[in-house]
Amino acid sequence: MQVRDISVKKRLLFANFMMVFIPVCLLALIGAAAFAGLRFTGAAQQRELSMLWPEKGPALSVQFAVSSLRVKAEKKGGPKLHEMMEDLQLLEAQGICAMVLRDGDVSYITPGADRMLLQESVRKKCGDSQSMMLWDDDDFAFCYTSPRSGTTILAAGNVPFLAKGSIPEGNTRDFWEGIVFVILGLAIVFIIALGIYLSRLLSEQILEPLATLRFAASEIRKGNMEVPLQVQTQDELGETCQAFDRMRQELKKAKETQERYEQNRKELIAGISHDLSTPLTSVKGYASGILDGIARTEEKQHHYIEMIYQKACTMEKLVESLFLFSKLDLGRIPFRLEAVELYSYFADFAAERKTVLAERGLELSFLPEKERAVVQLDRIQFQRVMENLIENSIKYKQREQVRVQLTLEKQTDRIKLSFADDGVGVAKDELPKLFESFYRTDPARTNVAKGSGLGLAIVKQIIVGLQGTIWAEQTPGGGLTICILLPIVEDEG
Repeated sequence: MQVRDISVKKRLLFANFMMVFIPVCLLALIGAAAFAGLRFTGAAQQRELSMLWPEKGPALSVQFAVSSLRVKAEKKGGPKLHEMMEDLQLLEAQGICAMVLRDGDVSYITPGADRMLLQESVRKKCGDSQSMMLWDDDDFAFCYTSPRSGTTILAAGNVPFLAKGSIPEGNTRDFWEGIVFVILGLAIVFIIALGIYLSRLLSEQILEPLATLRFAASEIRKGNMEVPLQVQTQDELGETCQAFDRMRQELKKAKETQERYEQNRKELIAGISHDLSTPLTSVKGYASGILDGIARTEEKQHHYIEMIYQKACTMEKLVESLFLFSKLDLGRIPFRLEAVELYSYFADFAAERKTVLAERGLELSFLPEKERAVVQLDRIQFQRVMENLIENSIKYKQREQVRVQLTLEKQTDRIKLSFADDGVGVAKDELPKLFESFYRTDPARTNVAKGSGLGLAIVKQIIVGLQGTIWAEQTPGGGLTICILLPIVEDEG
């Protein structure tokens, strides 16, 4: 597992820990090196180090008191004077005068100390600084103003950090001072470099996925859904990018579906307009003939009226088909399913309709098998499927009589229904288009009487509603074959 695969939370915790732990370790090493050096060089250097890093004595008392006063000054609402007295007395015990101011007013000053002299001594050492402590070989000065409570603490005294001449002069002292400063300098440089490196590394691991995500969002806003998010990390950012990419894919599918629906809607409107305009034109012409007196004889008038009636019936069928197609497309027609044994169903269908269909020029043949196959059907809607398939074969027959062969082929968990005729047929490249709304093989769509172009589209909608599949094939020897696959729900012997 790579580092970038670790969660962002764990990486942040680790980086923060290292930025604290490493400096502490380095400072500990520096202290250990200093103490080792003092042991090596003797007692004089040990006394010097005890002043630099005091463990006890006056230096420690002063440092502790100053640090404690700074902390107490930050107390909300300002510290109580009695809370500060112990620290103030520690400073005074070392010969340091102290003063506490609250919003410019003196709350406490060392007994016997001169306020003006004390302020001048601190200002001379610390200038206008709000927080500073200077302690050298001559004297001590300290000032601190809390921005939170408005408390000001001043302290000064003729207290040298080391008595003059207490530290032996010579090369040894200079050597170890140089060693300590070098180590401190290297430690600071290393800590800064490490912090920069860790921050940059973590920033790259966080900002790179965010930049990719921002770019993808910008492209999506422009309408470009083709830009994948190439993020390989497995952390929270990687999961976010993966979820965003899945959303992009869903948006792409939705956009394509919307475009397809929009195109279908335009084609639907165009088809309705075209198929209604032809009979309307005829109705208008025949009606004008009657009104203008062209149809003067009773026979001619009757003929015109009969043609108007026929065209009106054609438009009525078109509107009914369109209404049915729209309801099926919107899923507003509930399917009342029941178990139907298909072999018996088609045997009865062929026997009942054979004579009637023959009068219309269709010869229907069906050879029932002994096997049984039970499917879930809505009898009313499936009856509409059979009627539309029969009407399609009759409308596009190339002779006075068209032959239709019904066959059933049982598969593992499905049954295949084949409805094959020997009519005019359809070109192979046009077969997938047969189930589109308002599609007819006649490019000019001049013969509205041959159908609205919705019959097979309605058939497909019903079959899909029955959880089936439908497609078209060319009949060997010429003609069209409609194939339907329906799931078997029961198999009885």
